[in-house]
Amino acid sequence: MGESRKTSRRFVNFTGVRNARERVPESVGEDTIQRLCRQVSEEIESVTDRAVGQIRAELQSYAAVPIDEQRGYIRRQLAATLRALAESEPLADDVLERSRQLGRRRAMQGLPLSDVIETYHIASRELWNTMVATAAEPTTDLLRAGGMMWDLVHTATSAVAVGHTDATRSEQAIRAGVRYRFFEALARSVDGDHRDVRELAEALGFTAQHEFQAVCVAAEEWSEAQLERLQRTLDTIPGTTQCSGHDTVIIALSQRAPVDDIIREVRLGHPGTTVGVGLGRPGLAGAAMSITDARRVLHLASPTGEVVRFADEWVAATLADHRDELATLLEPGVAVAADHPHLVEAVAAFARNGFSISAAGRDIHLHANSITYRLDRWQQLTGWDPRTLDGLQRSVSSLRLFQRDSRDSSSRETRSAQRHLHEDGGAEEAE
Repeated sequence: MGESRKTSRRFVNFTGVRNARERVPESVGEDTIQRLCRQVSEEIESVTDRAVGQIRAELQSYAAVPIDEQRGYIRRQLAATLRALAESEPLADDVLERSRQLGRRRAMQGLPLSDVIETYHIASRELWNTMVATAAEPTTDLLRAGGMMWDLVHTATSAVAVGHTDATRSEQAIRAGVRYRFFEALARSVDGDHRDVRELAEALGFTAQHEFQAVCVAAEEWSEAQLERLQRTLDTIPGTTQCSGHDTVIIALSQRAPVDDIIREVRLGHPGTTVGVGLGRPGLAGAAMSITDARRVLHLASPTGEVVRFADEWVAATLADHRDELATLLEPGVAVAADHPHLVEAVAAFARNGFSISAAGRDIHLHANSITYRLDRWQQLTGWDPRTLDGLQRSVSSLRLFQRDSRDSSSRETRSAQRHLHEDGGAEEAE
């Protein structure tokens, strides 16, 4: 194990002291290391950034790992190491389990075990260098902490090795690795037709020139084990469906598979989760576009457990990428919507009921006169007449793109709704 010998030499060297037993003074207090760990913890972000930069400079394989994902793992591991050093305790069980899961995930991403272990050595070196630089002077306590840190690194990397080895021995995990590399290659490919993307697609059972359709859900509540169970379930439905976690989303990409079946299986383990559905599009370039569709509508949706389809929300989903450019044009409706939710209800009902005032009234159980009053009031406050094409487009686009930003305070809406019972006057009394 040449890697281990090299990194252990590094560890001894970066203590910065030779013949330390003879040269360093005794510590002056029992809580020296606790204070030092607290001080270093305040620099955890910068230590993490240095570690990530050094890892990516030394290990080319880590170009395949999203940098935010890597930064999150390293920050948590360094924080756990500082806690263990401060308390003179071994790493907690949940920390070791996270290391096993990391080893498993990196195996799925195609990274060799030696590189994964080396990241622990690099990150620990950066942490130790910071501790040495922060300490007032080298003490025996500091040297003992250095020895303990090496023990912690050994324990953590042993857990990583277990997870990595288990994953590489599992045929299912190997297939998960192919899925992960396929989605990553698809995201990096400009035209979707690079040879490696095509080969990975065919290895997963896709026909490259046929139609693909994507479904996306938020990844934050999904563990690797749950994702594997979902894939096993999706393997039982008609067609071909492959799922994998990337950045902040879980992506399920399918061919000839009923999308409603995919949604049902996704929600079986996560009831009420919000789902974004892309268009069916041909070819590998179309697969990448369908994933973009699904991501866009998922981002657009409120977290209310709805299924949002690009086919239905394509205008707002496409415009969402230009929110900053459209803000000046469309934000007049945002403040009005926040303060007058009952007006929003009337505009939305009017838009979805064929621009019929009477149908809108029946939809939300109001008299037609009340709908008319509210549309007039909306026009008065925003300058947009929802009974014209331009005014309705501005109104609907504003609500779809920006209204979610105005929902931060439910109490504010409640108070304003109560105020409007009086504000709307005679027209509302006709209800």
